[in-house]
Amino acid sequence: MLARIGVAAAIMALSVASAAAQDDMCGDLPIAPEMPTLADMQQKPPAEALAAKRAAFADIKRWQGALKTYRDCLDATVDTDNRQLGETQRSDKPDTKKIAKLRQNLVDLKNAWDASVDDEERVVNQWNAAGTAFCLRADVDRSTCPKR
Repeated sequence: MLARIGVAAAIMALSVASAAAQDDMCGDLPIAPEMPTLADMQQKPPAEALAAKRAAFADIKRWQGALKTYRDCLDATVDTDNRQLGETQRSDKPDTKKIAKLRQNLVDLKNAWDASVDDEERVVNQWNAAGTAFCLRADVDRSTCPKR
C-alpha cells in the first residue's frame, strides 16, 4: 500500500514538473540587436557607416533565425495545449482548473507571439531609418540604396 502511494506521489510530482517546464519551454523572447541610430549613420566616416549598415543587416538576419525558432516553439506549444484542452473538455468529468489553466496558457502564448512581432517591427523600422540616413549622405556608395 505504501509503495502505491509513493508511486502515485512520484507520478503527480512528475506531471507538475512537466507542466511547469512546458510553461517556460520556449524560453524568453530572443534579444533584438542594436541598430545604428540616425546620428551614428550621419557622423561615422563613409566606410564605417557602410560597415555598420552591413553588420546591422547580418545581426537582423541572425536574430530573425532565432525568432523563427522561438515562434516555431510557440506554435508547437499552442498545438499541444489546444489538443490537451479538447481532450480535457471531452472527458467524462472535465477538470475545470486544468481547462482554465490551458486557456490562460493559450492567452499567454498569443501575447508572447504578439510581443515577438512588435519587437520585429520595431527593429525593422530602426533598420529602415538607419538605411535611409545612410542613403541620404552624399559621400557614400549608394549602390546598396533603393533607386528613387
